[in-house]
Order: sequence, then structure tokens, then C-alpha cells
Amino acid sequence: MLKYIKQEKGYSLILVVLLVALISILGISLLTLTSNSLKISTSERDDQSVFYIAEGGLNKTKKNFEQLVLTTYDETRLIFNKLPAKERTPEKFKAHFVNAFDSSLNTLPSSVTYEEQFKQNPIAEITVDQVNLEPLQYKINSVGTLGNKNRIVAQTITIDLGNGTSTGSTFTNTSAIHAIKNIELGGGTFNGDVVSDSGKISITQGGTNIKGKIGVTPENFSKPSWMNISNEFIGNIAFPENILPSFPESLFSNLSSKPHTKSIQVTIDGKKTQLNLDNNSIKIDGGGNGNINGVAKFSGVLPLTQDMYLKNFTVASNRVLTIDVGDSDKNLYIDNFAFNEQGNFNIIGSGKLNIYIKDSFKFMGSSTMNNSGSFENLNLYYNGSSNMEFAGDSRTKASIYVKTASIKIDGSGSIQGSIYSGGPSISIGGGSFNHNTYIYAPNAEVKLSGSGTVIGGIMAYNVKSSGNPTVTYQKNSSSDITSGEEIKYEENDNLTISNSMLEVE
Repeated sequence: MLKYIKQEKGYSLILVVLLVALISILGISLLTLTSNSLKISTSERDDQSVFYIAEGGLNKTKKNFEQLVLTTYDETRLIFNKLPAKERTPEKFKAHFVNAFDSSLNTLPSSVTYEEQFKQNPIAEITVDQVNLEPLQYKINSVGTLGNKNRIVAQTITIDLGNGTSTGSTFTNTSAIHAIKNIELGGGTFNGDVVSDSGKISITQGGTNIKGKIGVTPENFSKPSWMNISNEFIGNIAFPENILPSFPESLFSNLSSKPHTKSIQVTIDGKKTQLNLDNNSIKIDGGGNGNINGVAKFSGVLPLTQDMYLKNFTVASNRVLTIDVGDSDKNLYIDNFAFNEQGNFNIIGSGKLNIYIKDSFKFMGSSTMNNSGSFENLNLYYNGSSNMEFAGDSRTKASIYVKTASIKIDGSGSIQGSIYSGGPSISIGGGSFNHNTYIYAPNAEVKLSGSGTVIGGIMAYNVKSSGNPTVTYQKNSSSDITSGEEIKYEENDNLTISNSMLEVE
């Protein structure tokens, strides 16, 4: 028995088995540790990814939010600045802005999606809510989701609308002509004061009659030696600042991103028809009531149920187009505006029509624009570089704002309404008769010739006359683009202040 106990045969097997067991235990432990580390790493990766998804969704929404603020602000101020002066208060502007902005929030995407990641579809769910009215604040929440994981980030944005700017009345001192620099009169009758801010006034020809006060010092006034005058000298009169309302540059810059109108609903042969617009344009020509884009039996009425953007808007000779704006203001964006010889359009409805002309303006012959209405119902904004001409027997009732082009009014036509010009020149000649016409042109030389007439007033950089024109001061009591100018809102690209982004537990 003892000899069997002392034998060592078989111990090696036991040792090998024990060693294999130990190695197996170590291997399983290592695999478990590696697996757990991989799971933890994957979880951390997904957790970090879902944070970036939420952050990316918030940043994209914030950019769209800020653009919506700018667009709503511009649309609101254009409407607000046309209200009667006594109705314009910062509180009313803010109320109009908030109503319009809150109604537009649903245009912001409610989610932001991304490309597939680790066989999962990342998404950021977005909500935007007003959290405070004073100051005006909105909160953007972004919930990033990847598989079963989600994280939430939020950011509060303050909108500072300001209180607008106050300006006084523009035409003061009963001035028929008010210039920044020189006034050179080579004929004509001027019923009202003729005044300069920092220039000289000279009469160069007989037949010149100033029936008002002269707004320079005697040493800055000259006349022919034989001419006797008895006008009172009142010295230089300061030219008002900021007489031009802000040109809606942001609207024009956004035109390239606006979709052109593809179809319109009109009545043809007594039936309402959805008419596709070739080349996104409208052309009125043909016989009867006229054809619209070559389609006959058109009723002649274009209903504007919403804003439209056209490449070309053309009305041919002897054709009349009636635009129905309904009971609210409408915007018509046009690249090229052309009325040939006797093209005409009228406006019906209780709203106003704003026409934004981007590239070219052509208005010829005996064409008429809003001739049967009031100039308070139509505003024209022109951003083209070629001259804006009103010639022949054309008749226009509108307030007109030209950014940089020159203006020419000639023939026997007329313009009723204020003219705002940032351009270098305005010519008024022929036998044109312009009443209720107020010209605000602080960069322009206004040239008066022939028997052209202005009843209203002229404010310009320089003024020259020849022939026998007439300018008669008339108090401006009408509402137009500037609407009294007690409080107005200017263009502003810095409306939002962002707080720090925070993660929501």
C-alpha cells in the first residue's frame, strides 16, 4: 500500500487539468472584462453622439429662427411705418411682431434628421416656445435620439425690437423748394419759400417769380442787376435728417430665394381656372377683355389671395388688368415690369398693393397705373439701375421709392403721390402735371423744365429750373410710405441675443 502512495504517476495530469481550468477562468474573465469595456465604450460613444445630434439640431434651428426673426421684423416694420402717425407706438409694433412671429413658428422644421449611424437613424426633435414677453424670449429645445438613447439641450434667445426712431415733419417753413446745396432758377413760378441748407440761391433768367421767402443770407443770393425783388430773406434753413424711409433691401436680397409663382387662379370664359404660368410670367394682350398668357376670354381680373413673385409682368396696348387685393395688403414681386403704350391696371379691394420691381421698369405712352384709385393704395419700390421713366400721357397714382436709379417725368402725364429717391437725378419737364406730389431726394439734382408742374414740394440736393415750370407748396396731409414719421422702425440685423446652451436633465 505504501508503495502506491509514494508513486507520483498521474499528478502531472491533475496539474495540467488545474492549469487548463485556471487559464480558462482567466480567459473567460478577460473576455467578460473586454465585453463589458466594449459595451461601456459603445454606450459612451452613443451617449456623446446623441449629445452632438441634439446640439446640431439646436444650432440649425437657431439659424432658421434668427432668419425668421429678421423676415418677420422687416414685414412688420413695412406695415407699421405706413400706419397713421398717431397709431404708431413701440407697444403696437411689438404686438404686431409677436402675433406674426408666433403664427410663423410652425414653418420651422419640427425635427432634424441625419444620415444612418451604426445602423441607426439619428434624429433631433425640436420645439420652440415663447417663455417670456418682457423681455421677449423664446426657448429652443432639441431632443437628440439614437436608438434607445436621448439627450436634451436647450437655449433661450432674447429678441430686442427696440423702440423705433422718432423723426419730425419733413416739409417745413412752407417751402416749395428746399435744397441742401444750390438752387439755380432760370425761369418759372415758385409759390412758397425757396430755401437752402448750406448753398446759394441764384436767379439767372427773367420770368422767374418767387412768391415766398428766400432761405439764404443776402450775400449768398444773386440775380440780374435789373431785377427788383421784395422777398424777405430768412437765412439758411437746416435740411431735415433721415427724410428717406429705409429701402427694403432685405426683401430684394431674399428675392433670389423666393420660389416664383407657378400658377394662378383666374376666371376664363366664366369658369375659375388654375392657369399654369409659362416662364413664371403674366402677359395681358389680345382682344376683348384681353388674353392672359395667350388664353382668350379672360375676365380681366387677377385676384391676389397671397403674395406673388413673377419674372415678367407685361400689359400690352389697349389692355386693362384689374388687380383684386381683397381685404388685406398684398405684395407683388416682379423682376421686369413693362406697360406698352396704353397698358393699364387698376386696383380693387380694401387692402394696399406693394410692388417690388427688381430689374427693369417700362411705362410708355398713355399707360395708366391705379388711375381710378388713390395713391395711398399703391406703393412701388424699384431696385433697378436703368432710369425710371414716366413719359407721354401716362398717369400714375402711387408712392414711389427708387433706390439708386434716376427718374424722368416728361410729356403731358402726371404722378400723384410721394417720390422717394436715393438716385442722382430727377427730371420734370414737358407739360407734366404732378399734384399731391412730394419729392424727397437728398442725393439728387432736380431739374425743372418746360411747363412741368409740381403741387406739393421738392426736397433735393440741388435744384435747377429752365423754361416756365411751376412749383406750388401744399401741406402734405396724406398717408404714404412714411406715414407721418413720428415713430418708424429702421432695418436692423442685430435683433437677437443668445444665452448659453444648457443640457436639460
